[in-house]
Amino acid sequence: MVEKKWVLLSESDGARGDNGKKKVYEIVVKDNMLFTSWGMAEKSTRASSTKFFGSNNAAMSEALEKRSAKTAKGYVIAYTA
Repeated sequence: MVEKKWVLLSESDGARGDNGKKKVYEIVVKDNMLFTSWGMAEKSTRASSTKFFGSNNAAMSEALEKRSAKTAKGYVIAYTA
């Protein structure tokens, strides 16, 4: 099984951001599956999406596009695994 994970963080907007709160965006590739979740960093429940691809390469390509899009919007990579 091929697995790769990125966790990205960003400052929240508005009052939440003024209080130092952050947003989190997580990207996980497992074989041909791409799992993403996002929401408030301080909460354990988040919105999520799962997509299946024909290959691990296709899932990884989509994950890298999502990572690039988020970093372009100001997210920073907190860690990878």
